[in-house]
Amino acid sequence: MAIAAGADATPFHPANAAGTFAYHYGTFGLRKEYVGKEWRLERQEGVEAIVNDTLKVRVVFANVDIACDDELKPKPRSRKGAGAERVCMGNLFGYLPEYARQQPEGWATFYLMVDQRGAAELTCPVIQNNTFTNWIERNYLSNGDDLDPERLPLDDDDVADGFDPEVVRK
Repeated sequence: MAIAAGADATPFHPANAAGTFAYHYGTFGLRKEYVGKEWRLERQEGVEAIVNDTLKVRVVFANVDIACDDELKPKPRSRKGAGAERVCMGNLFGYLPEYARQQPEGWATFYLMVDQRGAAELTCPVIQNNTFTNWIERNYLSNGDDLDPERLPLDDDDVADGFDPEVVRK
Protein backbone atom coordinates (compact mmCIF):
# COMPACT_ATOMS: atom_id res chain seq x y z
CA MET A 1 0.00 0.00 0.00
CA ALA A 2 2.75 2.44 0.91
CA ILE A 3 4.69 1.94 -2.31
CA ALA A 4 1.55 2.24 -4.45
CA ALA A 5 0.43 5.39 -2.64
CA GLY A 6 3.86 7.00 -3.03
CA ALA A 7 3.77 6.21 -6.75
CA ASP A 8 0.55 8.24 -7.05
CA ALA A 9 2.44 11.49 -6.53
CA THR A 10 2.85 13.59 -9.67
CA PRO A 11 5.04 16.59 -10.45
CA PHE A 12 2.01 18.78 -9.64
CA HIS A 13 1.95 17.54 -6.03
CA PRO A 14 4.19 19.14 -3.38
CA ALA A 15 7.75 17.78 -3.30
CA ASN A 16 7.07 15.73 -0.15
CA ALA A 17 3.84 14.17 -1.48
CA ALA A 18 5.28 10.72 -2.29
CA GLY A 19 6.63 10.32 1.24
CA THR A 20 3.48 11.73 2.82
CA PHE A 21 1.20 9.45 0.80
CA ALA A 22 3.42 6.44 1.58
CA TYR A 23 3.39 7.24 5.32
CA HIS A 24 -0.38 7.71 5.50
CA TYR A 25 -1.20 4.56 3.57
CA GLY A 26 1.59 2.56 5.22
CA THR A 27 0.18 3.39 8.65
CA PHE A 28 -3.35 2.71 7.41
CA GLY A 29 -2.31 -0.66 5.92
CA LEU A 30 -0.54 -1.72 9.10
CA ARG A 31 -3.62 -0.90 11.17
CA LYS A 32 -6.09 -2.38 8.68
CA GLU A 33 -4.18 -5.66 8.68
CA TYR A 34 -3.54 -6.07 12.41
CA VAL A 35 -5.89 -4.04 14.63
CA GLY A 36 -8.47 -6.37 16.14
CA LYS A 37 -8.41 -8.88 18.99
CA GLU A 38 -4.65 -8.87 19.70
CA TRP A 39 -3.57 -5.44 18.42
CA ARG A 40 -5.01 -2.01 19.09
CA LEU A 41 -4.44 1.49 17.72
CA GLU A 42 -2.26 3.86 19.77
CA ARG A 43 -1.19 7.51 19.52
CA GLN A 44 1.13 7.81 22.53
CA GLU A 45 3.47 10.82 22.48
CA GLY A 46 2.03 11.78 19.07
CA VAL A 47 3.43 8.61 17.49
CA GLU A 48 0.92 6.72 15.34
CA ALA A 49 1.30 3.00 16.13
CA ILE A 50 -0.31 -0.32 16.83
CA VAL A 51 0.31 -2.12 20.12
CA ASN A 52 -0.05 -5.62 21.53
CA ASP A 53 -0.55 -5.40 25.30
CA THR A 54 0.12 -9.11 25.85
CA LEU A 55 3.47 -9.09 24.03
CA LYS A 56 4.28 -5.51 25.16
CA VAL A 57 5.19 -4.63 21.58
CA ARG A 58 4.52 -1.42 19.67
CA VAL A 59 4.88 -1.19 15.85
CA VAL A 60 5.23 2.11 13.96
CA PHE A 61 5.45 2.63 10.18
CA ALA A 62 8.38 4.63 8.77
CA ASN A 63 9.65 5.57 5.32
CA VAL A 64 13.42 5.11 5.15
CA ASP A 65 16.13 5.81 2.60
CA ILE A 66 17.33 2.18 2.46
CA ALA A 67 16.15 -1.05 4.05
CA CYS A 68 17.48 -4.62 4.25
CA ASP A 69 21.12 -3.74 3.64
CA ASP A 70 23.90 -4.92 5.95
CA GLU A 71 26.32 -2.22 4.75
CA LEU A 72 24.01 0.80 4.80
CA LYS A 73 21.82 1.48 7.81
CA PRO A 74 18.29 2.88 7.38
CA LYS A 75 17.70 6.55 8.03
CA PRO A 76 14.17 7.98 8.30
CA ARG A 77 13.03 10.12 5.39
CA SER A 78 11.65 12.59 7.93
CA ARG A 79 13.09 13.57 11.29
CA LYS A 80 11.89 11.68 14.35
CA GLY A 81 10.69 13.93 17.16
CA ALA A 82 11.01 13.81 20.92
CA GLY A 83 7.87 11.65 21.16
CA ALA A 84 9.42 8.96 18.96
CA GLU A 85 12.57 9.10 21.07
CA ARG A 86 10.52 8.66 24.25
CA VAL A 87 8.47 5.69 22.99
CA CYS A 88 11.73 3.98 21.99
CA MET A 89 13.38 4.50 25.40
CA GLY A 90 12.42 0.93 26.33
CA ASN A 91 14.47 -0.29 23.35
CA LEU A 92 17.60 1.18 24.84
CA PHE A 93 17.00 0.05 28.40
CA GLY A 94 14.68 -2.93 28.00
CA TYR A 95 17.48 -5.22 26.84
CA LEU A 96 19.98 -4.37 29.56
CA PRO A 97 20.41 -6.60 32.62
CA GLU A 98 17.57 -6.32 35.14
CA TYR A 99 19.54 -4.11 37.56
CA ALA A 100 20.26 -1.52 34.83
CA ARG A 101 16.74 -1.13 33.41
CA GLN A 102 15.17 2.30 33.50
CA GLN A 103 11.69 1.30 32.31
CA PRO A 104 10.29 -1.63 34.31
CA GLU A 105 7.33 -2.17 32.00
CA GLY A 106 9.64 -3.67 29.34
CA TRP A 107 7.88 -2.42 26.19
CA ALA A 108 9.70 -2.82 22.87
CA THR A 109 9.03 -0.48 19.95
CA PHE A 110 9.59 -1.79 16.43
CA TYR A 111 9.45 0.19 13.20
CA LEU A 112 8.18 -1.30 9.97
CA MET A 113 10.72 0.41 7.72
CA VAL A 114 9.96 0.55 3.99
CA ASP A 115 12.18 2.13 1.33
CA GLN A 116 11.25 3.39 -2.16
CA ARG A 117 12.24 0.06 -3.80
CA GLY A 118 9.77 -1.80 -1.58
CA ALA A 119 12.41 -3.35 0.68
CA ALA A 120 10.94 -3.77 4.16
CA GLU A 121 12.32 -4.64 7.56
CA LEU A 122 10.88 -4.81 11.08
CA THR A 123 13.48 -3.18 13.29
CA CYS A 124 13.82 -2.33 16.96
CA PRO A 125 15.76 0.97 16.80
CA VAL A 126 17.30 3.40 19.23
CA ILE A 127 16.35 6.99 18.34
CA GLN A 128 18.61 9.89 19.27
CA ASN A 129 19.04 13.33 17.71
CA ASN A 130 15.97 12.88 15.46
CA THR A 131 17.22 9.73 13.70
CA PHE A 132 17.82 6.01 14.12
CA THR A 133 21.26 5.64 15.69
CA ASN A 134 21.46 1.97 16.62
CA TRP A 135 19.49 -1.22 16.39
CA ILE A 136 18.64 -3.82 18.99
CA GLU A 137 17.19 -6.16 16.36
CA ARG A 138 16.71 -6.08 12.57
CA ASN A 139 14.35 -8.49 10.77
CA TYR A 140 14.49 -8.37 6.96
CA LEU A 141 11.04 -8.99 5.49
CA SER A 142 11.55 -8.31 1.77
CA ASN A 143 14.26 -6.86 -0.45
CA GLY A 144 11.59 -5.43 -2.77
CA ASP A 145 12.11 -7.93 -5.59
CA ASP A 146 8.66 -9.41 -5.01
CA LEU A 147 7.16 -6.07 -6.11
CA ASP A 148 8.75 -6.29 -9.58
CA PRO A 149 6.09 -4.33 -11.44
CA GLU A 150 5.22 -5.26 -15.00
CA ARG A 151 5.33 -2.43 -17.48
CA LEU A 152 1.93 -1.36 -18.65
CA PRO A 153 1.40 -1.54 -22.41
CA LEU A 154 1.09 2.26 -22.73
CA ASP A 155 4.41 2.92 -20.95
CA ASP A 156 6.43 2.44 -24.14
CA ASP A 157 5.15 5.15 -26.52
CA ASP A 158 3.23 2.60 -28.61
CA VAL A 159 -0.07 3.61 -30.09
CA ALA A 160 -3.04 2.10 -28.30
CA ASP A 161 -4.60 0.28 -31.21
CA GLY A 162 -5.16 -3.33 -32.16
CA PHE A 163 -8.15 -3.88 -29.94
CA ASP A 164 -11.85 -3.62 -30.62
CA PRO A 165 -14.00 -2.59 -27.67
CA GLU A 166 -17.24 -4.50 -27.38
CA VAL A 167 -20.31 -2.34 -26.77
CA VAL A 168 -23.44 -4.12 -25.54
CA ARG A 169 -26.80 -3.05 -24.15
CA LYS A 170 -27.61 -3.71 -20.52
